[in-house]
Amino acid sequence: MTAFVILHYRAIDMTRICVDRIRALDGWNHIVIVDNASPNGTGAVLAREYAGNGQITVLLNKENAGFARGNNLGIAWIQKNLAADFVVVLNNDVEILQKDFAVRIGQIYREHPFDVLGPDILSVFSGIHQNPKSLKGCTLQAVRSKRAKVKRSSNPVLLLLSSGEKNSPAIWKRVQRRQRAKQQIDSSVAAEGIVLHGSCVIFSRRYLEGHPEPFYPRTYMYYEMEILEWRCRQEGNVVRYDPSVSVLHYQYVASKQEYRSIVRQSKFVMDCLMDSLTAAEELILSTEGEEER
Repeated sequence: MTAFVILHYRAIDMTRICVDRIRALDGWNHIVIVDNASPNGTGAVLAREYAGNGQITVLLNKENAGFARGNNLGIAWIQKNLAADFVVVLNNDVEILQKDFAVRIGQIYREHPFDVLGPDILSVFSGIHQNPKSLKGCTLQAVRSKRAKVKRSSNPVLLLLSSGEKNSPAIWKRVQRRQRAKQQIDSSVAAEGIVLHGSCVIFSRRYLEGHPEPFYPRTYMYYEMEILEWRCRQEGNVVRYDPSVSVLHYQYVASKQEYRSIVRQSKFVMDCLMDSLTAAEELILSTEGEEER
């Protein structure tokens, strides 16, 4: 059996579409919707809509716990109540169109046993294939470099320019293509030992049995996948990307409902990213010390 965790916040129509697509998949699948304390009450609406449906469980979080702890809550429920071979964690703005999606995951595992798997993720917003996110793993030096860059970008003028880039699909597509070309990322071929995109990530049972909280709970939002890759590399776990499974990612749906101003939205992203980078630095230092300084 394959279980799915959908992190819901505000955007109820996207969650419904996501659920409908999963219910149409081949095989027996269970869906856990984690409502992250949506202030518009849509979590309670979903709980009423799916009450009595044995295939769907709705968990109402008492607080907006962010990405890591919100998804960990859904995963913990699955580990306690189901015997799932795989757990697919996806944003509610992700759409699965392959009817044999779950079947393909099993086929990949039989041929290439993995701990964490990422599908091909096509951004509907920009047209960019978002996986692999990076071919370079997380290091202390990379974290500190990223922090310095984010700190510079928090300048009001640069924040406005960045907001404009992200609000324009054409400009954002050029920016992303340039960044991916620098790394020579080829989304058409499978790869291992890479950083995956967090909008859709698949965990095997063997990984979750030893990692009840796969996402680092000290982060609220952003940089979770870089930390996950680092933790997997420390333990010798297999992180794999395979384009034979694919999803569509609509992006920014919930955040656009939360922040009408793209500048405020960008500032929120920067603040969360700085917090996550601080948590990542402390984690790496606690394990590796100052060897990479």
